Amino acid sequence: MEEENTRPSIGAQIRSFLIETFTLDHVNFSQSITDIKSGVSFKGFNIWILICSILVCSLGLNMNSTAVVIGAMLISPLMGPIVGLGLGIGIYDKKLIFRALKNLGVATIISLATAYIFFRITPTEDVPELLIRTQPTILDLFVAFFGGIAGILAASRSISTNVVPGVAIATALMPPLCTAGYGLAIGNMDFFFGASYLFLMNCIMISLAALLVVLYLRYPKFSFVNETQKQKVRAGILLVVLLISVPSMFFYYSLLQENQRKEHTTSFIEKEITSLPGVYLNSYHHRETETGNILNVNVSGTYIEVDSLAKLEGRLSDYKLDGKLNIIQPQPIGFKEQRLASLKTDIITELYQNSKEGLKTKDDEIELLKNEVKKLAQSQDASNQITKLAKSQYDIDQMAVDILIYSDGIKQDTIPTALVKWSSKVNKKSKQLQADKLMELLKIQLNTTKVKIVELN
Repeated sequence: MEEENTRPSIGAQIRSFLIETFTLDHVNFSQSITDIKSGVSFKGFNIWILICSILVCSLGLNMNSTAVVIGAMLISPLMGPIVGLGLGIGIYDKKLIFRALKNLGVATIISLATAYIFFRITPTEDVPELLIRTQPTILDLFVAFFGGIAGILAASRSISTNVVPGVAIATALMPPLCTAGYGLAIGNMDFFFGASYLFLMNCIMISLAALLVVLYLRYPKFSFVNETQKQKVRAGILLVVLLISVPSMFFYYSLLQENQRKEHTTSFIEKEITSLPGVYLNSYHHRETETGNILNVNVSGTYIEVDSLAKLEGRLSDYKLDGKLNIIQPQPIGFKEQRLASLKTDIITELYQNSKEGLKTKDDEIELLKNEVKKLAQSQDASNQITKLAKSQYDIDQMAVDILIYSDGIKQDTIPTALVKWSSKVNKKSKQLQADKLMELLKIQLNTTKVKIVELN
């Protein structure tokens, strides 16, 4: 009975288990400090290994090969001075701090120069592996931070392990440098500054992680620092972290906004445009203008009429989209009599609706319709005369002249249009000359400066 009473409670056992599991012990301070300091220097073998890793990484980016990029990061010695910087700040070793900064600067310059030379002599397109490193977000910041923690913990044990290579992969120090060199090589400063910011952010967050772990593990201080100096160092570190974090938060917010807009745009197109009978989506993209956003949608198939376009634009707000809608679609042009008749009917209907309010009797309505039919008949006669005249002077097999409606999704315009099928015996040069003369003839006959010629195969 007494043994059961002295047995620890379940809570105590769980607490003891957690402490034993997560406690960081057996830290070899002297050996880990020696190892980290030895990795800070960049000369001899380290320099040539760095150059080779930069070239391998550049090849991987050029080929858009993730496997090759990972291989380059595995052999990169670039993490040495970054972790050394965090250790130097943590143990107040000014000599180590300056040596780490100097060697990191040397390594950075050599890396940029190597990448610049490589991309100057190697043709490269904007592949995804390059583009994703030009707009870093706060997520990249956390990747570097937790990767840095893993790196300094592994170094503190002074045991051969594969954690440090894994950290090099996670924090991705090499690709940003290569991308910055690529930006310099092609003269794209947005690429250069974006990738440089990612590299700088990774360096600072890895060093910060190393510093925090060094302080937590209570590494022995190299020199005495009073409380005032400690406060200044902490304030400086906090300021640097804030300055490096704010842009990444902005980029992350912009990325979220862009992703939301893409989702809303996709939903709008699927539910409102491609759901229309016979309408097929070719492509779409947003365009920023001084007056606002414009959603350009290229479709084919069934022609979307002007009234339908206005309704579609009005529904943009239902999907949290602002700006204007621009539908790009093939114009309804051809020799089809049904389409021409429909256009003429629409014109008469529109004229009738516009004049209806001023009509007082059915006789007025009848008289208006008679006049419009007469005008239309006269217009058709004139069109036939122009067609006969053009055929008599030029090598034309078929031709029709009518008023067609053109729309760019924002506004519409009616333009006199000649639909022409040239004779097969006309060569390209002769066709162009005859087309220019036909244009002048149409302007004179139709008494207008705005004429369109549509050639049919």
